[in-house]
Amino acid sequence: MTGTKPQLITFGMSHYCEKARWALDWHRVDYDEIGWPPGVHVILAKRCGAKDTTLPILLDGKRVIQGSDAIIDWADQQAQDSSRRLTFPSAREIERRADDGVGINVRRLAYAEILPEAPHLAKPALFAKASPLHRLIGNIMWPVTRKIMMKMYEIRPGAAQESRANLNVELDWLDSLLADGRQYLSDGRFSRADITVASLLGPFARPEQMKTYHNLAVPRALTVDFECWKDRPIMRWIVERYRTDRAANGLHHGPLPPPEHLSP
Repeated sequence: MTGTKPQLITFGMSHYCEKARWALDWHRVDYDEIGWPPGVHVILAKRCGAKDTTLPILLDGKRVIQGSDAIIDWADQQAQDSSRRLTFPSAREIERRADDGVGINVRRLAYAEILPEAPHLAKPALFAKASPLHRLIGNIMWPVTRKIMMKMYEIRPGAAQESRANLNVELDWLDSLLADGRQYLSDGRFSRADITVASLLGPFARPEQMKTYHNLAVPRALTVDFECWKDRPIMRWIVERYRTDRAANGLHHGPLPPPEHLSP
């Protein structure tokens, strides 16, 4: 680390990274965000002492905090105002289901539509905020990295349809939670459950505050999903959460640079 600020290591378009980012912003943690390109991140994660290679990672000068859930725990521990803490038992239950049912299938559906036929569409977001050197190395590694990602996320024929069907089940569950008119998902207050669900579905809800998702070109199949799901209660709820609870704290990151600035 350089300086005294914590460093948040991300993939630019990762919804799990947005989950960590939102928690830090909610608690008004002053941090620097650094992008690592996929492939390169494996080497860099090992160098910084992380136990795994997954992102996000937070470096606070003393520890390596890995994973969005652990970063929320860390942010809660830094909270000066206890009333703003995000964690209580019922919120964790919703978070766990959303992480496993929503987050994994959002990622798999997106990659299943992009990586086999249009992998170039993923690079502008995945390489955002990376240094020129890391971007150069990431571009060289990209053909191999793409194949590894497809294997890791089980991108095969029928993968998109499977994850789309799984997401419809999770969207039904979330719509049912909102059916009683609640503003927040758990115990009548803003929590890590709200951050998790809104962040993980953000790529499909596409709130105006998340310029990343509006600047990203996607295959037609995903635009059909955007249109199909945009009027569901949970998608409208996410747009409102970003408009109120997210925008009120400011978004730490800006829009993606143009694609031409992401080439080596």
